[in-house]
Amino acid sequence: MDSGSSLNTFLLALNDLLLRERQAITHLRMAQLDEIQQEKTRLLKLLNRIKQPVDQESTELIGRIQANNERNRRLLESGLKLVRRLQDNVFRRLALTYAAHGRSLQIGAGPRLLSRSV
Repeated sequence: MDSGSSLNTFLLALNDLLLRERQAITHLRMAQLDEIQQEKTRLLKLLNRIKQPVDQESTELIGRIQANNERNRRLLESGLKLVRRLQDNVFRRLALTYAAHGRSLQIGAGPRLLSRSV
């Protein structure tokens, strides 16, 4: 067994978690994301305790982990942007369709004539 084998075992497990995380993100499985986050934290603590030299195989695994982690970060970021846009649209619609005291406004389609007088 080479010196990096237990390091590589943990690195492979972390990479597999990142692949599972991607699936959870793309399928909006929030409970699974929480479990994966806890598992990643546990694995990272274990990796932090390992005092083995990093060999070529470990370096390649670390590169894949970084790429997968960055991809997942971008997926989460774009998902959050989408949620913010949807939230803005809902708030904008509510602001346009309800007047003071919760009374509904009838807003017709098309251009509106605005008066310059105050």
